[in-house]
Amino acid sequence: MPRVVLGAAAVLFATFGFLFALAPHWTAAMVDIALTTNTATIDFIATYGGFEIGFAVLLFLCLRRPERVRLGLLASGCAVAGFAVTRAIALLMIGGAKPVMYGALAFETVCTVLAFFAARRTD
Repeated sequence: MPRVVLGAAAVLFATFGFLFALAPHWTAAMVDIALTTNTATIDFIATYGGFEIGFAVLLFLCLRRPERVRLGLLASGCAVAGFAVTRAIALLMIGGAKPVMYGALAFETVCTVLAFFAARRTD
């Protein structure tokens, strides 16, 4: 089970990364971000696409070595927990948002729990 969870995390990070990198205006518009200049578009691609693609590579590398599966799961869990916690805090502080924000929070919470649960199973 730990390898399946890590593999899924790697694929999801890669998929989201390529989606952000290849369709920045479409993905940004889903969360009301207007990329009005080339500079903004390039930064969005690098930040949202580049980080997720690079992190996916790390997870795939961890997946290749059994002794690194737990490290990959912990890294994935921490990264997604960071998204979930800050998103939840922002929703509480700022208030209502589009349903996509609540869906993202639910997805991130499930991914966090799965990653940490799977990491415990590697001991």
